[in-house]
Amino acid sequence: MKINKALIAAAGFGTRFLPFTKTIQKEMIPVLNKPVVDYLVADLVKAGITDIVFAINEHNMQILHYFRENHRLEEYLRRMNKMHLFEEIKNLHQQANFSFVKQQDSDPYGSATPVKLAQSYLENEESFVVLMGDDIPYNADGSSEVSLMIKHLEKTGVKSLATFVEQPDSELQRFGIAKTFEKNGFQYLSELIEKPTPGTAPSNLANISKYILTPKIFELIDQQSVDSRSGELYITDTVTKLTKTEDVAIYTPRGTYLDCGYPLGWLKANLTIAKENPELRAALQKFIKEINF
Repeated sequence: MKINKALIAAAGFGTRFLPFTKTIQKEMIPVLNKPVVDYLVADLVKAGITDIVFAINEHNMQILHYFRENHRLEEYLRRMNKMHLFEEIKNLHQQANFSFVKQQDSDPYGSATPVKLAQSYLENEESFVVLMGDDIPYNADGSSEVSLMIKHLEKTGVKSLATFVEQPDSELQRFGIAKTFEKNGFQYLSELIEKPTPGTAPSNLANISKYILTPKIFELIDQQSVDSRSGELYITDTVTKLTKTEDVAIYTPRGTYLDCGYPLGWLKANLTIAKENPELRAALQKFIKEINF
């Protein structure tokens, strides 16, 4: 299966990172010297994705500017004889065909809204990738997790997939948890139980909101009502409905799931990626000893 297009949802407020996210999008929070969203784009490009659409908040244009040319910066680096630094950024806007849709204040909040907003870009595809913009599927060997998702989908012979990671019992009430069934040696999703109460979770598979979906999802979002408690429109509810019309394969990442959407997760992400750099690793180990951490 050849998948060409992907959506990155990046329209949230990032409340777990306030006050920082009052002015800076959480997807632009740096992990080492690159924003979170840069890692996602790199993974998609390695997987052969040629067209990437971002769903962004109408008030935040930072991602749009990041993936556009910056002639002023180029000229400054040239004047300062620092064009070696330009090598890091000169091709950012050329990695893929980038498009942007803006989520208005009048649109319902929630993870399904960005998918619906991108319908005109994705509705003619057989399948497409959907990623949330605040976490990283990280492989230390540099391989693409999205590529592995697509390969797993091909093995199952179906067209939709949802991604899950194992979590301990104590953490299950923070996630949507998979109820599964098995067919032909593969696991499939039968239902997503959102934040189950202790002792009621059907498995330890926690949803991390990375999907391969079909255009059927748009019709299901249209039929969906906002959550009665939060007033938000959740893609987890839509995907549960999707399981009633087609098989949705379950995929567990080979790499490390780095959740950068809250301070401790962001710190762990920085340390995980930093330890692959010998110089940074040595300096960090020395510093941690110095401060008696």
